[in-house]
Amino acid sequence: MSITQLSTEILQKIYEYATVQDVLHLAQTSKRNYRAFLGRRMPILETAMYNSYSPLPELVKLVIANEPDKSRKLLSTEIRRNATVNRIIETRELPRMTIELIIKMVQYGKVADRWTEVYPRIRWRQNSNNRRLLRPHEQERLRGAIYRYWTYNSMFHDQVFLQYDPDLPRSRDDPRLRLLRTYSTIQLIQLTEFLDKMQQIIQVDLYPSNAMIRSQYSQPVPPKTLANMGWGEGEQHKRLVLDLMKYSPSDLLHLFENTTTKSQRLDHLLVQGQHFLDAPATLRDSIAIVNFQRQNGVDIDTNIFDEDIEWGVIDPPDDNGGGDWGVHARWAHDASVTGSWDEVEAERMGRLPVGGLDMDTEEEFEEDVDEDA
Repeated sequence: MSITQLSTEILQKIYEYATVQDVLHLAQTSKRNYRAFLGRRMPILETAMYNSYSPLPELVKLVIANEPDKSRKLLSTEIRRNATVNRIIETRELPRMTIELIIKMVQYGKVADRWTEVYPRIRWRQNSNNRRLLRPHEQERLRGAIYRYWTYNSMFHDQVFLQYDPDLPRSRDDPRLRLLRTYSTIQLIQLTEFLDKMQQIIQVDLYPSNAMIRSQYSQPVPPKTLANMGWGEGEQHKRLVLDLMKYSPSDLLHLFENTTTKSQRLDHLLVQGQHFLDAPATLRDSIAIVNFQRQNGVDIDTNIFDEDIEWGVIDPPDDNGGGDWGVHARWAHDASVTGSWDEVEAERMGRLPVGGLDMDTEEEFEEDVDEDA
């Protein structure tokens, strides 16, 4: 039977299984298909967004993090960031969808969806025989990690915040820690895996050190060639990599797919402004602090060349029910709903030993952070 002979109800049911692009293409094929689409436009678009770019609550939070501040009140940077973190934390469920919100979500969703296609090349760089497409649930995990990474970068790696507070968090109420506490340990593991792969792209593909360039050739590399390809040595290069970890997923995707020379990547770097090179990224250290505060005994710092990260984005090779699923269940539900760190919240999450939390002073907390770092 031709699609032109299907009832409106069946056509609308077909729309529910389509992606955003497929919905738009199908609606443009005939007036009848367009009218069927208009009959349930918002429910169809909401379902299509889920099919294409889930998890949607995390995507909405990313949109919130990038919205311009329209307030005319004279408020400090800290107050403004805390207000935005509060909005993000309060967005636990998907809000009412509007066309304006969907348009904003699609802009970020397209980038994340493209990463699901590129990611296998990075993930199985060292073992290409095992390379495969990501499964649907792996794609959703990866998009979620990308949205969280992008949300943090948008809020805490922009020019204003870097000028205001470029150092590591020194207070338990720091908005960076409050945001990360709303993620479960499993989500932090997946975020760290994506973070590591982005660092690998920077170190190997985009901004390699002189030593990395020399290792790729069996013969000595002429100094001029090395200068045209390498980005420095030792601590100098390490500092550069830390600075570049402030790049957004959109920036990294553009550089990875559309640049081939050092001059192109240098031009993109200079466009970011001087503030971009004045302070390193803080996401990895902030994750370590939150993990240390939870005292759950799990080391979530992965290796950038590791291809077998338990509870990460990609299913482990032995996907037959192995692993401690009791631990997984606990780590998957240990997020702080409010982002706060207090005894009541910690005890509710089961993170405290009998007797409660030993409440350190602010100075003791800073000492603990320094030791952990």
